[in-house]
Amino acid sequence: MENFKPDVIRKFHQEWYRPDLMAIVVVGDINVDEVEKKIKDNFSKYKNPSKPRERKVFDLPNHKETLVAIETDPDATNSMVQFIMKDAEAYQPDLTVEQYNQTIIEGLSTSMLNNRLKELINSNNPPFTYGSVYHGGTYARTKEAFQGFAMVKDGNQLSALKVLLEEVERAKRFGFTQSELDRAKAQMLSNLERSYNNRDKTESDMLVDEYVRNFLEQEPMPGIAWEYEDTKSFLPKVTLAQTNEVIKKMVKDDSRVIVMTGPKKDNITMPTEAMVINTFEAVKMADLKPYEEKAAIKNLVKPFKSEAKIAKTETDAKLGTTTWTLSNGAKVTFKKTDFKDDEIVFSARSLGGNSLISDADFIKTQFAFAALSEAGVSGFSKADLTNYLAGKQLSVNPMIGPYFEGISGRTSQKDLGTAMELTYAYFTDLNYNPAAFNAYKEKQSAMLDNLLSNPQAYFSSEHAKFMNQKNPRFIGLFPMEKDWANTDYKKAYDIYKEKFANAGNFQFYFVGNIDETKFKEQVLQYIGGLPTSGKTSTFKDTGYRQMTGDYSKVYKKGKDPKSLVTISYSGETPYNEKEALALSALGEVVTIKVIEKLREDESGIYGGGARGSMNKVPYGAYNFSISFPCGPENAEKLTKIAVVELQKLIDKGPEQKDLDKYKEGEYNDNKTELKDNMFWLNSLSKNQLDGSDKYDILNYQEKVKALTVKDLQDVAKKYLVKGKIIATLMPEDGWENNKKADAKPTVVGAAVVK
Repeated sequence: MENFKPDVIRKFHQEWYRPDLMAIVVVGDINVDEVEKKIKDNFSKYKNPSKPRERKVFDLPNHKETLVAIETDPDATNSMVQFIMKDAEAYQPDLTVEQYNQTIIEGLSTSMLNNRLKELINSNNPPFTYGSVYHGGTYARTKEAFQGFAMVKDGNQLSALKVLLEEVERAKRFGFTQSELDRAKAQMLSNLERSYNNRDKTESDMLVDEYVRNFLEQEPMPGIAWEYEDTKSFLPKVTLAQTNEVIKKMVKDDSRVIVMTGPKKDNITMPTEAMVINTFEAVKMADLKPYEEKAAIKNLVKPFKSEAKIAKTETDAKLGTTTWTLSNGAKVTFKKTDFKDDEIVFSARSLGGNSLISDADFIKTQFAFAALSEAGVSGFSKADLTNYLAGKQLSVNPMIGPYFEGISGRTSQKDLGTAMELTYAYFTDLNYNPAAFNAYKEKQSAMLDNLLSNPQAYFSSEHAKFMNQKNPRFIGLFPMEKDWANTDYKKAYDIYKEKFANAGNFQFYFVGNIDETKFKEQVLQYIGGLPTSGKTSTFKDTGYRQMTGDYSKVYKKGKDPKSLVTISYSGETPYNEKEALALSALGEVVTIKVIEKLREDESGIYGGGARGSMNKVPYGAYNFSISFPCGPENAEKLTKIAVVELQKLIDKGPEQKDLDKYKEGEYNDNKTELKDNMFWLNSLSKNQLDGSDKYDILNYQEKVKALTVKDLQDVAKKYLVKGKIIATLMPEDGWENNKKADAKPTVVGAAVVK
């Protein structure tokens, strides 16, 4: 950027930004005639050059050799391995129904292989953190390939490659089973069915992406109705012989590429090219056994009859909600919508969370809570559940947070009963499995062990330590080895069981296209049938606070000349609804003004922003921050300019035009949000936590409209005149010497092996 010649980029623009290579795609709630006129007015002036430069297509050549690249980098935050087996022929878009249906067969084959990999990942001895295979595009649009990828623990790239290749070889030798194919078909049809059912409410960006792929790659776009009907008709005809043949065709002995990457560490030795090639040969000669199908789950929950009744019904015409109080004390609030034709989102909350846990127990359990669901439910493993849920559109996730414990989920009308069943199981029959917890630890360690090598992650971690130095419950943003060693899985499990044994303290929320008759039956069975103790609880304020005052902290990490600056103000204050909105608006206005100054006038940054907020739980508090990335040579100067610009807003107030711009954006966003199920779910449940006005969701635009420049200036004067904490990320000493050097990773090995 500092040494390029401007004429080069001007020439690039002249040669390639031309009508015959470009397309404009507009999708949304628009006036077609108006948008068409704007496009013509703005783009008609562009003409194709009389002698256009030829746009060459660069191929990715095939080769008999196996290409191996092994690379390390001191700043790498993860280790991975990838294989690529290039197709013999060039990529051709699907132009016929036969070609489209062949793509379906390929999708079924890779889906079955991925389901096997998920079983391994979800096992008690996972070979890698994440792994998958697919058949699709490569670096060049003219070439597709069969590709596999795995994230691994440092130094385990070779063993992970062996597992990937073994599973591919197993499928190639023995094929798949009929039950695997049935599950893959169900998954594919379920995904398409969801898109088809919501076809009239498809998000604009998804349609834009499809048009762009059609223009760039000639991907066909017959529309979801055609795709759904064709797939529904074709899937029953697909046989095991067809899917097995696809795998055999994809797996090749030539045109193979292996890429291994990881952090550069003295205690880790990367494999050699010869070791990689030997792995291929060893897998080819391995004594593999056919895949063994596990017994399918017949009943996730043992059949039972609930005697629950609805003790009380309350309706709210303004919000369009109905609330049932069940005989076990649980409350269920639901809102029927038509925002999506086939979507139901839901959550459950019981106030308390980990705020009620002693400091000592919290330190021992905070990182274990996320692992509890890894054990499965009702005696079934996570892998068993994955197979059981194949072809169903649902997710159910239990959690214990700072101020409440609960459930969150999403499903379709057809699969709501199964989602309720799984919710019941998480409440009543969570498995206890230390081996599953240890497997979770291994996968988390593989992902997080090198995270602090990333300068931004290091910056966030170290600054969080500074801000929370007076809080004995804070031991870090990310669990380190010593934290895992101190983690008590049994204690976390016992806390979970105790909290989820009292359904009477929970309120459930459902928003979507609900069939009330069926829904009522499911609620009485699976929520009304939950145990209760009759006790009530709420969260508490632990009393611990972050640092406040005037501080300037510098954190050094990394070799590249990159910096990050955060300027923040925070403290306690009684919650005030009007001030909370004004502070949020001020954040948007400061983003417009300060970032405009640093980017446009100073040419010092590419991005950044400001954010203001006020919290009510667990105590009244305000937060305001400005952050931006920049070059280390400009960090101090730009920080001073940002503070000066902020002071101008404090002294003179923001400009009306900037406030108007904020308001216009909020009106447009809110208009979209009011037709979103998840937005309504979050708004309805918010009132339970903080006691806010439940009609805020209906009055938001009026409150935004009432905001004045003086309101923003008043909160700026009140909250942004003291207690400024400046945190700066700088590269390590000597970065000036690295600035002009090419920052290239160390290449341990890159070779062609014949």
